[in-house]
Amino acid sequence: MGRGAKKSGKEIRATLSMRISPTAPLLSLVSNYEKGLRFVLEWLRENKPKKFLKDTHKGTYETLREKFYLPSKVAQDCYRDAIAKYKSWLNNPERGRYPTVRNVSVWLTPGLSYSIDFDKMVVRIAGVGELLIEGYPRDLPEYKDWEVKEARLVLKDGKAYLKVTLLKDWKEPEVKDGVAVDINMAELVVGKDDEKYVRITTRLDDAHHYKSLAESLQKKYEKRWKENKRVLNRIRSYHRKARNILEDSARKVGKWIVEVANLLNVSAIFLEDLNNLIKRVKKLPGQFRDKLYLMQYRRLQYWIEWQAKKHGLKVVYVDPHYSSTSCPKCGSKMEEVGRRYFRCINCGYENDRDVIAIMNIYGRGSLSLSTVPHMRDVNTNR
Repeated sequence: MGRGAKKSGKEIRATLSMRISPTAPLLSLVSNYEKGLRFVLEWLRENKPKKFLKDTHKGTYETLREKFYLPSKVAQDCYRDAIAKYKSWLNNPERGRYPTVRNVSVWLTPGLSYSIDFDKMVVRIAGVGELLIEGYPRDLPEYKDWEVKEARLVLKDGKAYLKVTLLKDWKEPEVKDGVAVDINMAELVVGKDDEKYVRITTRLDDAHHYKSLAESLQKKYEKRWKENKRVLNRIRSYHRKARNILEDSARKVGKWIVEVANLLNVSAIFLEDLNNLIKRVKKLPGQFRDKLYLMQYRRLQYWIEWQAKKHGLKVVYVDPHYSSTSCPKCGSKMEEVGRRYFRCINCGYENDRDVIAIMNIYGRGSLSLSTVPHMRDVNTNR
């Protein structure tokens, strides 16, 4: 089962994917919803309503009920879904192709067209009835006190999934201490000083392996790979594996870092603000640029912040400049005396550059707690 999350203001959202029984009534509902959605989209194109909800309800509701046999509340969800797609197309400056219905997902509203009973592990859908939740995330109990919001019912490979959005208020904690995180190509280093830190290996090399396989096939077949369905599917499969590896790794890393923070009994996580670094990626040499792209700093930082907020911690972003080449003891410049090993030209302090980085990040993060924290919102990608 999958899950995604986003933070919005003082709220935190999660999307849980739960597998349910693909009964005949459910399959019929999805089929009728798909036909109804196409009907409403065509009606919107022809009628161009001024008052979207009122006019669309008047022009399509009875047809959705009588011709497509949709339950009352599902019919309302259907034309609301169509309106959302239509508005998205209408408000796009480039406009492009009119929206079509592919891989349909049924929009469901809590308390109206569906409800969930986490105690009995069942879901009730209007026009379908009660269905057993057959599969769910292992950490589902952590979300049972969250507010249930809209859901999407989707069919994939003969199985039915309910993707439920959950909402929880987030209260900013009182921060007295934190832990620093330094993100590198091969690993992340988490700690406070040169004695208390841990290293977490990334799966960048694994992801890069699959991306390289995809690029090798593209070079081997040159222009023909786009026309060869078998080769095209293999290339897409390799790219998909690379993305999945990075996404899965980012989620796990976020969870592990929160566990380290809890072990150290701190309420904040200090991260480098790498926005400018990401903007400069295109100017870097090809190989380095490729690895930086795959590293997806944004995904790692996104999931670190998501897990932090989920567990009541705060994330503080700090200036990344010279974090691994400035002496954490006296602030002077350091010089490389070995592979990734630096020594201060002033006081003589020496250490691994990753350890130096977390010491500097920790220092800057701690300093910001007494001034104005440099906070940044999490932007969604899903």
